[in-house]
Amino acid sequence: MSSLDSEEARRLFGDDLIDPAALHALLGEEPVSVPAIPFSRETAEAAQRAGCLLIYRPAALADGRPLTLATLADVASNRGGGIVAFAGDDPWFIEDPVAGTEPVEAGWALVAKEPWPETLNKTYPVGEKALAQRAGSVPWRRRRAAEIAFDTLAYAAARNTRLLAKHWDWSSTQSRDGGWVNIGGFGDAGLEVLSYSRAVKHGALGICPTLVGHANR
Repeated sequence: MSSLDSEEARRLFGDDLIDPAALHALLGEEPVSVPAIPFSRETAEAAQRAGCLLIYRPAALADGRPLTLATLADVASNRGGGIVAFAGDDPWFIEDPVAGTEPVEAGWALVAKEPWPETLNKTYPVGEKALAQRAGSVPWRRRRAAEIAFDTLAYAAARNTRLLAKHWDWSSTQSRDGGWVNIGGFGDAGLEVLSYSRAVKHGALGICPTLVGHANR
């Protein structure tokens, strides 16, 4: 199986490709060194048909700060409003240690733009089983909280479109209070960041899995 090149990625994903050039809209910069897209054409085509986007996640900003929730909150606040924003003037998660310690997993990633239907209205462990059953041997996983925020804000900045407007993506990130961070409800007030216990479930809460690219995939 051959790997996807940048021109093929643009033809296949269109506006659903958030490449280094598109990241300038959010970060005001482009990553200096970017690896080749590690996904095969077959993997990329299947993901595109399933409603995924393809995004590049850099490890850090040009100033060396890792891409964490805290960094993204600072990026959003420095923009002075607009579509790139978190809900609330003083988001609770800024005080949580995980906001500054858990970064994105850097590299190219495929991401479901909306939750997989079979993960909706499920408790955390039942949703995990539903994800594993559909993914099979392919290592799709929950996104980290920072990845949900980065992917969603980068897409909004580049395409002027809010993903997760009516849904919430339940992450693999545990907050200080023992809950698990979920992010979504992206409306005019900004992107909501919440934390729920594993027993919570509702029809708009699910999982938007990600497949992070590696050289042998």
